Amino acid sequence: MTEYFEDLGNYLSLKDRVYQNVKFQIIRGTLKPGTRLPEEELSKAMNISRAPIREAFNRLEKEGFVTIVPRKGTAVSNITAQIIEDIFEIRETLESLAVKKSMGKISIEKLEKVGESFKNFIKKPSNAENCIRYLALDKRFHDLLSQNCGNKKLIELLANLQEQIHWLRNISLKRITFAGSVKEHLAIIEALKKNDEELIIKVLLQHLERAKESSLAESNSWNITSE
Repeated sequence: MTEYFEDLGNYLSLKDRVYQNVKFQIIRGTLKPGTRLPEEELSKAMNISRAPIREAFNRLEKEGFVTIVPRKGTAVSNITAQIIEDIFEIRETLESLAVKKSMGKISIEKLEKVGESFKNFIKKPSNAENCIRYLALDKRFHDLLSQNCGNKKLIELLANLQEQIHWLRNISLKRITFAGSVKEHLAIIEALKKNDEELIIKVLLQHLERAKESSLAESNSWNITSE
């Protein structure tokens, strides 16, 4: 298990090092859903005691990334169809609120710049490298929508949801189709530039609904439960 973990230096506490390492490997798809995480192996791999590992696991369980079963151990959480539904239901509510609170505060220059970045993907092949870059751009865009809402707790909640969305996409076996997704993002950008709240919420919710349906469809090809 040593190959999964990176040296994060000594500036983090032991429990934070475990937390950051395990979470990073889960989100990027290195540790697949259902993968067992034996404390003894992690202890040896990271050359630390089990106490900080348990603390990190407790934190990761609260965030939904691992499941702890008494007397059986810890494993990377499975992603069910119901979990996908739940994540997007919360995301639609929170992101709509954040966008409403950010009206008139989002830089048009930044919107146009990220819009050009999206356009650059229209004719690119949807290979693994481009998909990774596109997901990073998508995250940057959605962060931009919420970062000026003036509510730190709302931003924190959305950041955690973005991590789970990123996790969903990284473990997907199906590649992204850029053209349709780019069109949706550009529609959101145009609505924001017009400062039309009704239109913004409409196109945003359409985009999130399509993303949810895509995740649900892709979940059929994942080696995880859909119950």
